[in-house]
Amino acid sequence: MKFKVLKKQNNSHMCFVCGIHNESGLKTRYYELEDKRLLGVFQGEDIHQGWPMRMHGGIIAALLDETIGRAMQIDDPELWSVTVELNVKYHKPVPLDETLYVVGWITGMRKRIITGEGYLCDNKQHILSTATAKYYKQEVKEIIDGKESLGEEWIYVDEEKTPLFFELPK
Repeated sequence: MKFKVLKKQNNSHMCFVCGIHNESGLKTRYYELEDKRLLGVFQGEDIHQGWPMRMHGGIIAALLDETIGRAMQIDDPELWSVTVELNVKYHKPVPLDETLYVVGWITGMRKRIITGEGYLCDNKQHILSTATAKYYKQEVKEIIDGKESLGEEWIYVDEEKTPLFFELPK
């Protein structure tokens, strides 16, 4: 299926998944797509491996958790949460030597609990991992010890050319 890019989301300075200054991180770029899906684009490196040339399962879980959790900000950029539960299924080995895609979307939103789903796929649209997750809504100041906002930690990173569409399996 072809999905249109509506907007690019912010990155952070040091987040493991999206931090642009974290030398060990994945530097994932996030795009809001039509159909209220969030897409992350990244490529693993040798420092992200478990078995040789395969991404570590914990890193796969982190990618799915971050992506599903950030999908709630499509409708409300000020909405924050913490993970309550994450269930990951590993279908195929995840390579380190190619661009990969992680997709998340929200499946339910109650007063304090948000649920979502997601998957990780390769550039041939093979689904490599899937996940379901549950999050607890929380004010950002509660998450970051009383600060009112993330300030300069949460930044928009411009790109020379933002893609217009992405072809994804679902």
